[in-house]
Amino acid sequence: MTALRLLQRELRDSLRNYWFAVSSGVLVVGGLLLMLFGQPDQAILGYRGFARALAGLMQLALFVVPLLALFPAVSALAGERELGTLDYLLAQPVTRDEVFAGKWTGVGAAVSLAVLAGFGATGLVAVVRGVPPVMVVVLLGFTLLLGVCFVSLGIWISSLLSTRARATSAGLTVWLFFLAMGSLGLAGAFVGWGVPASVLEVWAFVNPVEAYRLASIAVLDPGVSVLGPVGADLLERLGRGPLIALALASLAAWTGIGYWAGRRAFAAPVR
Repeated sequence: MTALRLLQRELRDSLRNYWFAVSSGVLVVGGLLLMLFGQPDQAILGYRGFARALAGLMQLALFVVPLLALFPAVSALAGERELGTLDYLLAQPVTRDEVFAGKWTGVGAAVSLAVLAGFGATGLVAVVRGVPPVMVVVLLGFTLLLGVCFVSLGIWISSLLSTRARATSAGLTVWLFFLAMGSLGLAGAFVGWGVPASVLEVWAFVNPVEAYRLASIAVLDPGVSVLGPVGADLLERLGRGPLIALALASLAAWTGIGYWAGRRAFAAPVR
């Protein structure tokens, strides 16, 4: 079994995943509804009215895209172990690195196709109604990177655990942790605890979900959504360009760390 066949097999399995299909449908339908009915002030604000709808789409992506990536990713290796097919797979003329790369690439391709489908339909409506194409393309790029980031995290989790259920539970826990620990949710608590603002600012870039949110809003228009006290301060002190660059560096770093750590863990015994 060649690495290409592994990629094709994983892509096919990911596309057949029930929760993957549900998440993809939510992204497509939700995005279209936001673009068609989410900009009542378009006549006054021009494309900025649609920038508000794109910001709503970004908020939808915060919830849906990580799940879209995690469900097939956490099953990629743990599911094979649970079914007892991983040993058979490794007995083929293929290395462990090729198996891992094929799994990662296949899931990543499936997630990217789903994001492209969701944002393709939504972006087409946005461009036809006056949104600058570059705005749609940039937000699409950010969302693709968010998806690939969580593919890497999911594959890492899958390489550590032996059953699909345990890997899925761990993946959902990671997603909920990052979602709940956004700077908006932590700002009040940290202020009450007397934690320095610098800690929150660093965490805003460490948390991939929060990094995606800040970068997307900074590109769309800082006025189309609430940046929050941390984001507003970062935008004022760093400027839009450096803020976006640091946020994208965070997503890229998590993607690389997840891939590297998962690849290392794939050779180790699991519990």
